[in-house]
Amino acid sequence: MRIVAYVDGFNVYYACFRGHTKMHLRHLKWLDYRALVEAMFPDDDVQLVRFFTAIAPNPPDDPRQSTRHDIYRQALTTVPGVEVHAGRFTRSKRHAVLAQPPLGVDPLQTVWLLQEKQSDVGLTCHLLMDALDNAFDLAVLLSNDSDFVQPVRIVRERFGKDVIVVSPDHEVSRGLDRVATASRKLDRGLLVRCQLPNPVSAPDGTAITRPHEWDPPAQGHGGRPTA
Repeated sequence: MRIVAYVDGFNVYYACFRGHTKMHLRHLKWLDYRALVEAMFPDDDVQLVRFFTAIAPNPPDDPRQSTRHDIYRQALTTVPGVEVHAGRFTRSKRHAVLAQPPLGVDPLQTVWLLQEKQSDVGLTCHLLMDALDNAFDLAVLLSNDSDFVQPVRIVRERFGKDVIVVSPDHEVSRGLDRVATASRKLDRGLLVRCQLPNPVSAPDGTAITRPHEWDPPAQGHGGRPTA
């Protein structure tokens, strides 16, 4: 079966890597998504992997965040059969009510709101256009975002194509499970096996090296990670 895969980069990031409880997985962010899809569907022909992301501005406590993200984006573009689609972030002022305002502080405050733009719309458009162009027999959606329920439904009902949803979360969205041909949870054990080389070579011969913050933990005696 011909496969085109659609990766919701931020959904995977927040499900697998974001937060203190997942810090031990940070060295697996150097992920080869083509290898991952091929590992999940070893008997099929992976035609293309489309990866959708956006480079977020640096937060005050992490001045290298956007640099790491951009290095990874460049590294992923060197993989044959992977296309990286970059959206953008916008910053706007909004009024917001604080959930737990400090004593004496007005709950209504003006805040800066960062919003990712174009990634979800881009994924939806490419999924629909690829279905129209008969680019695949099976679409693989690596996301658990229920915003994709309607495009998945259209691809199945209007174009008669199969769609398998692979959720990076610990569960599958009920909406996506209902409209997809099939759904499953991501086998996180595959993340270890599906890493990019370090370094990778850019088309001009430049070496792209994994950010040092993502280096595997040092191994102490007995093979246990050191602090």
